[in-house]
Amino acid sequence: MFFFFFSFFFFFFFLFSFFSFFFFFFFFSFFLFFFFFFSFFFFFFFFFSFFLFFSFFFSFFFFFFFFFFFSFFFIFFSFFFFFFFFSSFFFFLFFFFFFFF
Repeated sequence: MFFFFFSFFFFFFFLFSFFSFFFFFFFFSFFLFFFFFFSFFFFFFFFFSFFLFFSFFFSFFFFFFFFFFFSFFFIFFSFFFFFFFFSSFFFFLFFFFFFFF
């Protein structure tokens, strides 16, 4: 009876320690997730306020920078899109006429 009681006690002690470790791990990971999440949002709002503060001074520069940047990328990607499209199209025509005529 004594042995049975202590085995029962140690079994529950083992279960309690096991699950307490996992609960601790779970809540600690939850805490870390929220900490990084809110720190990221804090950094984002700080950066956004900084940008709003300096956007009045650099609005002209930012406007021209983004305008030229996106126009360049639009021309670049449109060129590559048409290049690959027409190259695949001519490749298809070449094989079509080669195999069927």
